[in-house]
Formats: sequence, C-alpha cells, structure tokens
Amino acid sequence: MSDITTDQYGRVFCKEHHRDYCHVCCKDFRDMNRMAEEDAGLKKKRTEVEETAEMVAVCMYALQGMERMYPRPNEAIFEDNRRRLKEYQDKLQSLKDAGEEGVDEALRRACEKQNVSDMQRRGLMQAWAKQNPGKTNMEFGGEETQKLYEQFIAPPTTTSSKPKAEKWTCDYCNKSSIKKLPMCTRCKTVSYCNRECQVAAWKAHKKSCVPIDKEPKSLPQTWEQVEAHRGSRVEGKTLEVRAILDESITRQVFQCQDRVGVVKRIAAYTNDRRIPGLQQGSVIRWKNPRFHYFMDGSCGARIEEEDLPNLKISNP
Repeated sequence: MSDITTDQYGRVFCKEHHRDYCHVCCKDFRDMNRMAEEDAGLKKKRTEVEETAEMVAVCMYALQGMERMYPRPNEAIFEDNRRRLKEYQDKLQSLKDAGEEGVDEALRRACEKQNVSDMQRRGLMQAWAKQNPGKTNMEFGGEETQKLYEQFIAPPTTTSSKPKAEKWTCDYCNKSSIKKLPMCTRCKTVSYCNRECQVAAWKAHKKSCVPIDKEPKSLPQTWEQVEAHRGSRVEGKTLEVRAILDESITRQVFQCQDRVGVVKRIAAYTNDRRIPGLQQGSVIRWKNPRFHYFMDGSCGARIEEEDLPNLKISNP
C-alpha cells in the first residue's frame, strides 16, 4: 500500500503524517503495531488468557456499539456477534476451570482498554458539540476531528527534545513497580523487571538503543504506577494526565488519560467541589499524587483542598 510506511520493527504508520492513529487518513494501526512489537520480541507476547479476554471485551463493546447505531444493523449481524461472544466467553471460562491464573484481571484490563475507546469517542463528541452549538450530527474523520483529538483527547506528551527515561515500568512485560527498576545501561531510557526481561527484549531493543552518557530525567507517572503504591502518596513524583471527558454533576469530575492511554477518573472534593482552571482538554500535573478507589467501583484520584497547591493546570 502506497499510503503507509513501516519501521524496523514492522510497525505501520500513515505515510503522510507518520501516525499510528490518524483521523485525517482514517487509519488505526495501534493493535496491529502491538502485535508487531510482540513478533519482533520488543514486547512480551500476550498469553492465551489475555488474548481471549481481549476478544470477549471486543465482542461485548461491539454489541453495545451496535445498539447505538442508526439505522440499526439487522438481526443476523447481532446474532453473529452474540455467537462469537459466547464462544470466547466459553473459552475463557474453560481456561479458568483448567487452573489458568489471572483470568478475571485479564478481563478487567481488556474491558478497560475497550472503555478508553468509548471515552475518547464521547470526549470528541463533547468537544465538537461545544464548538458547534445547535448542530447535532458529527462526522468523524478528517482535519477537524484530528484537530479536536489533538487539542482535547490525545495523551499528554512531553514537549522537550531531550530524551526521558521510563524508570518505573518494565519495557518488556509492562509491569509497574514502586521501586526504580534496573535501566538499560546503554540508552538509559528503558527499564526492566529483571535480567530475564532484559535478555528477552535485547535482540529487538538493540536496533533502537542509542548510547548516551548522562541518565535523562524520568517520565511523568502513569495511573498504573501511582496505583502500585496502594493509596499512599507518591512522594516527589508527578502524575500527568489530560482531562478528556467532563462528567460533572454536583462536583467536578473528569475522565483523564495518562501518557500511555489509560483512563481513570479525577473528582474534586475541594471546598467548592471544583478544581480551579480545570476544563476539557486540560493537562493536569499533580505532584505527590495518590490513588483512590471510589465507592461506585471506579478509581483514579480524589483531589482535596490540601492538594490544590500541588496541582498545575495547562489549558489548550
């Protein structure tokens, strides 16, 4: 295909903009590129449990999406998706019955991944509605959608040209730690749980491993890195997220996405139930963050009055 390009790992991008997710070109290579990274040995391969859980989540959210479609798909399409969902649910249950570990956690993570796509879609529609009062039908795709995505939905990214180091999450198996992980001593930008993960990733990692002398600064904390501290403050570290969807009713509540694409909730438990300056598209940087589990089963962060001095809000 003349409109795509690939890198040394076989990852695919649109040729014009070099994006793996492009609204202008209407292309999404993110899942394909994850598989390419696994095939190249850059990332640990997903287990059968994880792959099956992802298919269960895909089928579940596909059915939910079809329910919202207009015109509604015919019953044969619904029945085919229900059949596929049951097949994957039965397979996942058989794996659990056979003693495979982590089935429930794999399904939770898979559903969270699908939920992110739904949050992003709703966030785009919310941003579009604010900019187009009185209009009711949004067309996805094209320059306008890409601009809205970059301004209000895209994960926060560093603007520094200097490299930053991932010191708290294994670059191979993606597990987060509360302790600083051993780093690659050549490029000093990626870390690994142990030597086993580093050796497994080395054949692929060495293609992009550029030696540097000075260890770079750390990347901001992700939701999972903060959650790993089990509710304790992460002293001296900063969580960075973007507010992508406003769910405020009696207090300010936003769904917020971190730099790796994970979405969790931030709720204002301040005196006036608001966070000064916070709006859709804001990038929130919270020094000394802590994770919170809400009573409705959701999770993320509860911002109280004492936290406000440690918050920095940047608006689009």
